[in-house]
Amino acid sequence: MRSARHTQHIITPCRSRSRLMQSLEELGLQLPSAGLPGIVGLEHRAQERQQVLHARHQANIERIVQLTLDRSDRITSITQPEADWLERFLELAEKSSNSRMQELWSRVLLMESQTPGSFSVRALKVLAELTPYEAVIFRKAKAFTAYEKRLARHKIIIGYQQRPRFMKLLLNPLTQQVNLSKCGLNYPDILSLVDLGLLHADMIETGVLQPKKGIPLTLSNERVLLTPLVNDLVITYFRYTPIGEELCRLISATFNDMYWDELEQTFAGKFLLHKEVI
Repeated sequence: MRSARHTQHIITPCRSRSRLMQSLEELGLQLPSAGLPGIVGLEHRAQERQQVLHARHQANIERIVQLTLDRSDRITSITQPEADWLERFLELAEKSSNSRMQELWSRVLLMESQTPGSFSVRALKVLAELTPYEAVIFRKAKAFTAYEKRLARHKIIIGYQQRPRFMKLLLNPLTQQVNLSKCGLNYPDILSLVDLGLLHADMIETGVLQPKKGIPLTLSNERVLLTPLVNDLVITYFRYTPIGEELCRLISATFNDMYWDELEQTFAGKFLLHKEVI
């Protein structure tokens, strides 16, 4: 019996070369041709590439501005952004062709128009360097991010410690940590956010918490109250950098039920966790 033949799609070097050239040509890069030899052909190709890039950048900016204007109809208070800031914004945003990244740039422009000074030029530079893949990681991390209004800070809670009492100082503290990777945020994701300058590399600890005094937080679209039940507890977390704090406001995320369940299991017996929809 003859076995069935399986069709295989093989990308030959010729096809790979063709795809690469197509991508480069979309950016205005043309290789030398017999019709335009020497320096004349080189200058002509350079001019054509600049024209293509200028047109591409213009199209990007127009798309971002249009997205902003479409949203501004729902905003009652709009202020003109500072001129120098707006010039830097246009310089950095014009290179963004990805539709999801353009959405973020439009939010920046709208929020800056509502409240001038919301985004520093340093934050704009980080956003300009952010790839679509890194933006997905950032969005994923936002679902693990709690906001403490009293301190005006975002943080990713990862666990707690119970410090030994005075008579037991030689003992190691009781340490519990949430399994973030089990909930969808792995260690390479954390490292990426650190490398981007969005998260501090070291884990941070709160001061020793007062028992029965709840800590109000916002986690995605829900209010959370985290109440220590015993003495000598501290919470450990990853803290966002100042630039991370600025860019955090751009991204919304849905509530991560798996992370919440992991928090409840990890903090059980030492903390009382309560949530309610905003």
